[in-house]
Amino acid sequence: MSATETPRATVAELAALVGGELVRGDGALQILRVMPTDRADHGAVTFVTRPEYIAKLADTKASAVILAPDLLERDDVDIPAQVAIIAAKKPYVAFAKAAQLLAKKVPAPVGVHASAVIEPGAEIGPDVAIGPFCVIGGGAKIGAGAVLYPGVHVEAEATVGAGSVLYNHVVVRHGCTVGARCILHPGVVIGSDGFGFALSMNEEGVPSHEKIPQVGDVVVEDDVEIGSNSCVDRGALGSTTIGVGTKIDNLVQIGHNVRVGRGAILVAQSGVAGSSTLEDGVILGAQSGISGHLTIGAGAVVLGQAGVMKDLEPKAQVAGTPAEPKRDFFRSVLRVGKLDSLFSRVKKLEALASREGSSS
Repeated sequence: MSATETPRATVAELAALVGGELVRGDGALQILRVMPTDRADHGAVTFVTRPEYIAKLADTKASAVILAPDLLERDDVDIPAQVAIIAAKKPYVAFAKAAQLLAKKVPAPVGVHASAVIEPGAEIGPDVAIGPFCVIGGGAKIGAGAVLYPGVHVEAEATVGAGSVLYNHVVVRHGCTVGARCILHPGVVIGSDGFGFALSMNEEGVPSHEKIPQVGDVVVEDDVEIGSNSCVDRGALGSTTIGVGTKIDNLVQIGHNVRVGRGAILVAQSGVAGSSTLEDGVILGAQSGISGHLTIGAGAVVLGQAGVMKDLEPKAQVAGTPAEPKRDFFRSVLRVGKLDSLFSRVKKLEALASREGSSS
């Protein structure tokens, strides 16, 4: 499908795509877009994941709705008769699949632009698209079907895997690897030098900082997505690794020799200091930070703005700085909120005690 075509699917096709069941409605009805329940119109499919949103279905103008089978069994479900119903066990995942199918295609480069610079020794696979002013270094490898938007730099001996998409001004520095089907959004830098310096003092006590050469690389494994202006530093020695299927938001910093496991989520402005390990499925909330040389156990959740200064067990959930168990953090927050009233009570008690003391 070209970028100018309008994606569409029938209700029956959507049900099959998302692994759901068409329990009511015309399977041949055409669906053109995905929309929120309260703004959906004819030709749109919407979805409901939680009971508190069921009431919005009563007035929806959508042509179809995706929801969980257990929600359909509720007595308070009121869905207009003209709305087709697709039951899916995981409606949010079903919505994601439907949105992928129905999203309009982003205009992309076609072929190799005349202004692109491809240095001798670079290997360009079949069906690769390279936009204006891209630079491909000597010995670099671009896998089949990869798409490089304008201004991308893939430096010498670097590799970009098959089907990966690198948006405008992405830089993959020398010797680094980006796996297959990855998406790197504008301004991502893979393989900048790690922040490594040795402190030295002269006889007058003035500090200087001796740079430690960062001679390692970065390995971004398959199906990773990295948001705009995020940076993954190369290892000082060895590799910085981002595991299969990990998703990284905008403005995230990954330090040298960090190892991020499979399926992790790193939300905006989070950061991981050098040589720490995030095991599979770790979630870092926005603006959270992980100190260096730590291990964050599989499935652990670090809430937004938390600062982690020690290892975390698998499936731990922490908040605050220094990070503590989520339950303890929120208990402390509630207690701090009561300090003003507690202070007033203490002052009244002191005044009362003072009056009783003077009267005696």
